[in-house]
Amino acid sequence: MSLIQSQTAIEIMNRIEGVRLHEKKGGKFKYFMYMTSAMRNTSIEALELSMRSYNVLMRAGLITIGQVVDSIASGSELRSIRNCGVKSVREIQEQLFIYQYFSLPQEKREDYLLEVVLMNQK
Repeated sequence: MSLIQSQTAIEIMNRIEGVRLHEKKGGKFKYFMYMTSAMRNTSIEALELSMRSYNVLMRAGLITIGQVVDSIASGSELRSIRNCGVKSVREIQEQLFIYQYFSLPQEKREDYLLEVVLMNQK
């Protein structure tokens, strides 16, 4: 997944004309996660997180992508984990989005981006 390293959520979203994700200061970035069983069981190492963000998730016992997604979906606040600040939360969520994007078949990626854009227009 070396392609992931060269992409950011902002670069991916800006491929659709008119989207300026970086202008959503203080806003929440919303997106759906479509999980397969293989994705659910994938280690968080696949997210290529910084050491701090990785350690935050490990400390909370979240060792698979499925566990992280389930924790977020259940309303559990990542910031309540010790040493998990705004930057770590943003990085984890951005890397989950990028992982999701590159896990989709090529022909479904544009539709997924359009769906995310519509969710974040408000």
